[in-house]
Amino acid sequence: MRSSDRVGRFLTAIATIIASAILATGCTDTTQSTDAGANAVPVTKVQSRPTTMDPLMDKAKPAPSDHVMQLELEFAMRNKAEFDQLMADINNPHSKNYQHWMTPEEMHQRFGETKSQFDSVMQWIQSQGFAVTDSSYGSNDDFIRFKGTVAQVNKAFQVHIMEPQFELYVPKEDPVIPAQFSGVVSRINGLDNVGFRS
Repeated sequence: MRSSDRVGRFLTAIATIIASAILATGCTDTTQSTDAGANAVPVTKVQSRPTTMDPLMDKAKPAPSDHVMQLELEFAMRNKAEFDQLMADINNPHSKNYQHWMTPEEMHQRFGETKSQFDSVMQWIQSQGFAVTDSSYGSNDDFIRFKGTVAQVNKAFQVHIMEPQFELYVPKEDPVIPAQFSGVVSRINGLDNVGFRS
């Protein structure tokens, strides 16, 4: 065999090995990405984080992971367009609904979350390891109050609670909740204490 043939075959073999390695690496990365995407729970932003402490965030340190935070979940209004029209009618002297006020229970029945939605949110909160301390269902001011550590808050709402100043807490990211609760949950109070120093 001529030396040029041997060199040609050698180079072909090397090229084949390199191509196989590249393909194998690409397949591994794609599989991991696909698996991660398939197992991820879809989420939606529940509110924007406060930005007043942003000038201090570069030097902020993570809040102690065992620090206990007191939180309150507020529920969103349902059928808002209908609610706005009702409020306009109640204040309109020419409307048959003029000054026909509704009880908190009637307001909830028309514009609040369902019992099934309330229970699903409650179950999710408890599944994240939080302890429910109080709750209210059936009026126009429903809520779930709960507490948990910074570590639990970070994991549940996909944030990093930071401490830009001593005992001042603020999330580094906008908090998220499972997408199934979009339009059901309006806000999580207590993720920061900006303006409420200990």
